[in-house]
Amino acid sequence: MKRVISLSLALVVLSALSCSEEIVPTPYTYTKVFTGENSKTWKIKLLEETFEGKVIDRFTLSCAADDKYTFYANSEHTMEVLTGTLKCDSTEPALITDVWTFSNASATLTMLLPFFSVNFTTPLIVRAADDDEMELEIFFDEENTGSYRIHFEVIDQD
Repeated sequence: MKRVISLSLALVVLSALSCSEEIVPTPYTYTKVFTGENSKTWKIKLLEETFEGKVIDRFTLSCAADDKYTFYANSEHTMEVLTGTLKCDSTEPALITDVWTFSNASATLTMLLPFFSVNFTTPLIVRAADDDEMELEIFFDEENTGSYRIHFEVIDQD
């Protein structure tokens, strides 16, 4: 009896293998939302301050309103920030080249935001992202009750 079950199981496995389609892996493409096919340029539309999940203020930063963030779809994950004519910090260069990273497990986009720091990247939670807009969030207290939400919109795509 055991031999019949083993033989039957072997036949099922062999027939499944012979009839299956070839498995072709598809590359991960979610990051194309940030980069487009080659590059995508974003600008900050507005910021929101939240407390316990509720928006308590909406505002713009005039010094960051003309900044342009370009994400490249290359293997190095290069990004460029072209800071506009209004500077948030007097040491802010006109062009900053850095890298970006994205972690799908935590929905975290790490990037440079010159109005936070010109020297360090900032981990931001991706709340929403599509072909035209994205909303990123950073908490500023230990209890994660207060945050800033940064709303970006696409201004150019290659």
